Amino acid sequence: MSEDLVAQWERVQTKTFSGWVNSHIVKRGKKINSVLEDLDDGIALLTLLEVISGESVGKFNQTPKMRIHKIENLNKALKFISEHGVKLASIGSEEICDKNVKLTLGLIWTIILRFAIAGLSEEGLSAKEGLLLWCRRKTEPYDNVDIKDFTNSWQDGLAFCALIHRHRPDLIDYHSLNANDKLGNLNLAFDVAKEHLDVARLLDAEDIVNTPKPDERSIMTYVAQLYQVFSSLDKVEIAGRRIGKLLEFARVIFDLQHDYERRTKALKGAVIHKSSELQGSPLGNDYNTTRGLIAEFRQYRKTQKRQWVQEQEDLAALFNQIQAKLKTNKRPAYVPPAGLSVADVENDVNALTQAEQARRSALNAQLRSILETLRQNFASKANSFADQLTALKSKLAGSDDIEQHLNTLKTNQGNLEALASQLPAIEAAEKECEAANIEENEHTDHTYDDLWFAHNLLSKTYKKSIEEVTNQIAASKSQDISPEQVEEFKKTFKHFDQDKDEKLSRLEFKSCLSGLGVVELDFEGGDKRFESIFNNVAGGGDHVDLAQFVKYMISITQDEASYEQIRDAFNTLANGKDHITLNDLKVAQLSQAQIDFLLTHLKPRDGIEGSYEFNDYVKNTFNQ
Repeated sequence: MSEDLVAQWERVQTKTFSGWVNSHIVKRGKKINSVLEDLDDGIALLTLLEVISGESVGKFNQTPKMRIHKIENLNKALKFISEHGVKLASIGSEEICDKNVKLTLGLIWTIILRFAIAGLSEEGLSAKEGLLLWCRRKTEPYDNVDIKDFTNSWQDGLAFCALIHRHRPDLIDYHSLNANDKLGNLNLAFDVAKEHLDVARLLDAEDIVNTPKPDERSIMTYVAQLYQVFSSLDKVEIAGRRIGKLLEFARVIFDLQHDYERRTKALKGAVIHKSSELQGSPLGNDYNTTRGLIAEFRQYRKTQKRQWVQEQEDLAALFNQIQAKLKTNKRPAYVPPAGLSVADVENDVNALTQAEQARRSALNAQLRSILETLRQNFASKANSFADQLTALKSKLAGSDDIEQHLNTLKTNQGNLEALASQLPAIEAAEKECEAANIEENEHTDHTYDDLWFAHNLLSKTYKKSIEEVTNQIAASKSQDISPEQVEEFKKTFKHFDQDKDEKLSRLEFKSCLSGLGVVELDFEGGDKRFESIFNNVAGGGDHVDLAQFVKYMISITQDEASYEQIRDAFNTLANGKDHITLNDLKVAQLSQAQIDFLLTHLKPRDGIEGSYEFNDYVKNTFNQ
């Protein structure tokens, strides 16, 4: 590294750190010209520590004249810093009093890491990684912004502008910016932040542009100020996310209901038409013709009928899925249009089954040369099997105790699997009848294929029911947590598992919480809050494993989506108004599709152009 570059970094750091110190001690009516010149007596340093920590450093010499008095003040400051868990390797009072450039800048940087950027670790790694993660997540949707570090990634000014635009799109027209206008972009971001966000202008655009590698510490110091300002906007994003989820859920339910009604109408039409067709079909006047009609009938039962039965099961499952989603999200139950309920479809299928029974009986009446023993042998096995299937199918119905219902389903699933051992004997008995040219059996209404299909279908139904009940239990325990979110939790866990030992140490977990914004970047209560969180999540242990981490993340991200929560979310967006505007929805980070869907359901606000009422929509959504 060249001496010129080091000198340039020291100059920029001196300017940035001096501005940072002044932004705090001005609250006590004090100001310094430079951290290299005005910290030698310890007064400004002790004042800074009291302001940023919120604690008293105790009595100290307010008018030190002699070197020994200055050293005493500086010793008091360094002791205060050390008592807050910061190691000050090679930094002593004499060096600060003697205005050592390198050690003085190092001291201020150490204070910034400890008291302004929470989550300090060796060389500030956790603070840096946490702040970098926050920057990357906030600027991910923006073109021409790829934050990889705190140096060159910020040189064209777009990253600063993107951070501001993400939280306050009304302050900067990001899409009009030119990546080549580096000075213009940087000055725009710094001016807007100072005028509208009260963020001290610690950096000069020229110091960032006119260097091969901007000073990392200076940029981190400034970005930390933006983080502290924008963290207050989190509740607006949460409100927007909740409303977005409400709209997304409404759209999904609408699509599911439309799909259910369309498919139900088609199934009913096909089943009713087939019932009428079976009643008027000929029986045949000879043995071969009747056998052909029986084969045709059986083919229908194995193909088209099974498709309809499968569709009936799928529609029932879809209906239950709709109801489960509505119940889980505390919405009114879905009532299908007249004639399209699950019971209506069941009645039509039962009528078809009766028509099939009549058809089968009429055909079987043509074939009487059947050995009675073989008939009864097959019939006894098939009927017993069918009765057991029917009994198991009747036990699919749920109960008020969903945990008990899940246990019952699993028990009966085992009984259903054991029942399959009877199928080979049933198949063998049917083949004996076929070898004897037996085409009908008045003692049973079943065939091996029908029973196999019914068993296979019921097995699938049990599996699907168990999955649905399990999902309902999981949903009731962790609402609003999607598989994609759980996968994102795992990725975050792996990112901060620096030593790849599949667990987070205290330091790694602190770094993670800093990056996720759970541990605030300001000092007040930071360490105590983190220790409480770590002890609770780790269960008193010395590390956090993946299961503990996912459980914790679910606990801090789930949404209740109640009427009160959604009402408060809309009120948050409206900022106290009785209406919302298009800009309010954009600030909440709703997608365009979500905004378009919402505006089709809101009434315009009389007398205020471009504004919409929302109270009636929220009340109607929850039947309030």
